[in-house]
Amino acid sequence: MNKKKIQKPKLRRYILFVGIGMLFCTLLITAEQFFPHRGKLTEGMPSMVNAQSEDTIYQGIFLDMVEVGGMTRQQAVSAYQNYIKNMDTLSITLTSSEGEYEIPLSELNVSVDIDEAVEEAFTYGRKGNILSRYKEIRTLEKENVTLIPKKKWDDQILEDKLTNDAWALMKQAKNASVARVNGEFIVYAGEDGVTLMTDRTIASIREVFKEVWKAESIVLPAVTEVTHPQYTEEDFYGINSLLGRCSTEYNSRVPERIQNLVVGAGKIADSVVLPGEQFSVYQTVAPFTEENGYGNAGQYVNDELVDGLGGGICQVATTLYDAVLEAELQIDERYPHSMTVSYVDKGMDAAIAEGYEDFCFTNNTDYPIYIDAYAGGGNLSVAIYGHETRPSNRRIQFESQVLEEYDPGEEQTTYDDTLPLGEERITDAHKGYYVEVWKHIYIDGELTDSVKINGSQYNAVPKKTRIGTGTEE
Repeated sequence: MNKKKIQKPKLRRYILFVGIGMLFCTLLITAEQFFPHRGKLTEGMPSMVNAQSEDTIYQGIFLDMVEVGGMTRQQAVSAYQNYIKNMDTLSITLTSSEGEYEIPLSELNVSVDIDEAVEEAFTYGRKGNILSRYKEIRTLEKENVTLIPKKKWDDQILEDKLTNDAWALMKQAKNASVARVNGEFIVYAGEDGVTLMTDRTIASIREVFKEVWKAESIVLPAVTEVTHPQYTEEDFYGINSLLGRCSTEYNSRVPERIQNLVVGAGKIADSVVLPGEQFSVYQTVAPFTEENGYGNAGQYVNDELVDGLGGGICQVATTLYDAVLEAELQIDERYPHSMTVSYVDKGMDAAIAEGYEDFCFTNNTDYPIYIDAYAGGGNLSVAIYGHETRPSNRRIQFESQVLEEYDPGEEQTTYDDTLPLGEERITDAHKGYYVEVWKHIYIDGELTDSVKINGSQYNAVPKKTRIGTGTEE
């Protein structure tokens, strides 16, 4: 008895499901009988879309702004081709708070697959199952349908242009700066920058091309981001101490050398070196040309003193070098002269030679530093300002130790046909040296440590006399 009670509900459900299935099949067969044309439900329905040839696109279909309803495939292709015939004369203009950047569509190789778009328009309401076709036909009876033909372009060209050429849309953030006026520091505010977000801008362009295109140039905002300066006014307010200073003397009776010292000092003056940044004297004062303000003055070349543009600029580098030593900044590159110089102790000089000798240092403090330099009245002065973190009871002193001396040897006489007959050019003898410079560190007046700063080799050069054998002037 219990078994029969369980079986009857299952049998009833089975009969119900079979009945529903048979009813659904009957409805499908009946639908095909009422709408028999090629088995397509929609083409048997009395509607406005069927009041036309089976070779034409249903009424109410658009490709972008082009109405292609009622057209054959070829007519639709021609109509859309005419719509975009001026595409190569159009452009995309990106805008930002800083400016505009225009990209011609022709340079991006923009194209449209018209055949694919027309085929999509023609098959609208004609493909898919009965329900999907019916849904599309009902949509057309209520409203127009706009299809968006796919636009293609060269992604790499677009990315390259935005990365390398779109500077008008951007602005580099400007760090705050400082100047020393009448002995006082004046801090100038920095400026925010604008950075172009290339990937997001390209994505924005893609979205525009997915919308209805009016066959005209496109203007849209670039995707940008505000960037802030690395150093603000607060950072420069930390410049409040003299870290190192050096002053050297020069001969005020040699105008060309004075000219070079004044020009060189002016070029390094007012320089701001940020934390971790390297300063190169050569990159700052070069090139040594008349156009850059330099004159001919004495300089060492092949162990001889000869005139050359920029002669004397090594004194600028040397004076800065000694100020940097006193400020205890990081020395990256320094070379001694080939022979000793008179304006600093041995080992305390720094030579500059185009292409192979430079003086470079890095600001290894946590604050910006400011370089002040001036030449006048027979003195060249360089001062370095920053934020003092060294203990007030700590003092340093530099000592130049001559470890070896070399005799210049006998006088040398040569004859030179490039000099006028009988003219003599004399180069004084120079002793040679090997010198070491040491930094002594005192705490509360007591020597606590000594650190070797450099070792310098100076050539011994005999007295040289050149006698001219050329044509008399």
